[in-house]
Amino acid sequence: MSAIAPITGTLKRRAFLDIVVGFSIGGAMASYWWWGFHMNVINKREAFYAELAKKKQEEDA
Repeated sequence: MSAIAPITGTLKRRAFLDIVVGFSIGGAMASYWWWGFHMNVINKREAFYAELAKKKQEEDA
């Protein structure tokens, strides 16, 4: 009687695909933020404090 065959397993496959794509895009964006933005900020801060320590050491000597 049914003219259209039931769709089985599609929802499970689609959910799995959505989760995999979501984690992949999330991981790529997190990696970009960490290496592209965060590490630049950290390196600038470390350079500032290294310069500050060098100046203080020169003043104390």
